[in-house]
Amino acid sequence: MTPIGLRQRVPAKHILLAEDDPVVAHTLRMALAVDGHSVEIAEDGGQALDMFNLGKYDLVITDFRMPNMDGMELAEAIKTRSPATPVILITAYLEMIQRTGGRVSNVDVLLGKPCSVIELYNALRRVFEPA
Repeated sequence: MTPIGLRQRVPAKHILLAEDDPVVAHTLRMALAVDGHSVEIAEDGGQALDMFNLGKYDLVITDFRMPNMDGMELAEAIKTRSPATPVILITAYLEMIQRTGGRVSNVDVLLGKPCSVIELYNALRRVFEPA
């Protein structure tokens, strides 16, 4: 395993984070900001879609369960508007999703909640530095 200080970093990105839990949103924003990413937070899927329609984002990170529009609906709407924009879905229901096949449409990376900072950084590398 590569020590954190020696890991390869993804160049700074403009990220839209859809997360209804303010503590989780703040934690994710801070973890991403350490690497120079700018993060805008939406409190639900509907607000995130409105923000996406008005802005330019390199990545969308979304929670699965949110009011007004869940993460799956948001991912579908994002991919309809911008198929090349990567979407990372973070969910407390990872095991359930894996039991039913493990893949979800319109999502590039699926992370379990809670996820570690290293898992988050690895997810960014997966979407921006495909093998």
